[in-house]
Amino acid sequence: MKIAIVNNQAPFVRGGAELLAEWLHDKLEEYGHQAEIVRIPFQWSPPERIVDHMLAARLVRVANVDRVVALKFPAYYVPHENKVLWLLHQFRQAYDLWGTPYQDIPNTPMGIRIREAVVEGDRRYLQEVRRIYTISKIVGNRLNLYSGLKSKALFPPLLDSEPYRCEEYGDYFFFPSRINAGKRQHLAVEAMAYVTSSARLVIAGQPETPTDLGRLMSVIREHGLESRVEVIPRWITEEEKLCLLAGARGVVYLPFDEDYGYVTLEAFHASKPVLTLTDAGGPLELIEHGRNGFICEGTEMLAKAIDELSEDRALTERLGQAALDTINERDISWDRVIRCLTQ
Repeated sequence: MKIAIVNNQAPFVRGGAELLAEWLHDKLEEYGHQAEIVRIPFQWSPPERIVDHMLAARLVRVANVDRVVALKFPAYYVPHENKVLWLLHQFRQAYDLWGTPYQDIPNTPMGIRIREAVVEGDRRYLQEVRRIYTISKIVGNRLNLYSGLKSKALFPPLLDSEPYRCEEYGDYFFFPSRINAGKRQHLAVEAMAYVTSSARLVIAGQPETPTDLGRLMSVIREHGLESRVEVIPRWITEEEKLCLLAGARGVVYLPFDEDYGYVTLEAFHASKPVLTLTDAGGPLELIEHGRNGFICEGTEMLAKAIDELSEDRALTERLGQAALDTINERDISWDRVIRCLTQ
């Protein structure tokens, strides 16, 4: 089957969506299909350009393909008679992020018209899709709530889980992610102020802006944690990430209402328990409190979880093994993904 993977592309922006498109391409070819990634330019700043890009996506024609697999807004507006949606997320600024600090679209007459255009476009053009899968249940719940469409969760696997390993349960907790307000590294630092054990925290990731890094470093200085919190403010290599995961006691991951979050999956493949918060979103679909990690209500509870794992190696090992087992129990595999998207 000839399959076009349709996704957005903002120049010099690379994250989970871009990785997933590339991984899906490689796996489709590995399973005997022909695949191409069709990248649709998308600019959301200034906000008035959003509607232009919606129209541009509608004007794209993908010829000589048997199936289109679309991933996110507005790429999923591209017309095709045999289109399947594997939804990463809608344009959340027009939905659940409206009225929050992450809204981005201005609450002005122009901004309201942009929001209405997005909602109406989704209502109309998502009706064209043959089947809808989402990368998590939370994404599917939002789709049903705001657009009235039902879907099925199809968890994305890692491209290659073989290099992930557990070498030891060291004295540090690892928080790998882009450094920004939404990932909330500052809350992990605030939790460290309550930690009574000798646990350390290692934060690694590219700051989204200099302001994001400055804010994080300010919180570290405010609590006098310079000797216990290490920040690696750059994209770390794959081998660096694997080594840091391999030696960590556990993984801390505190995004706000995340769609899915590969960090949880990476930690589980490395047999590491994951500590998160009750409003983290997607990670909550994989983390079971007290079995393969801890779901905490606030920073003080998070600090207690860090202390508990730091002081009880047997508990850490038990939760780490359960984390690894979770992947098979949930059938998070490329066999399932390819079967669903090509049937």
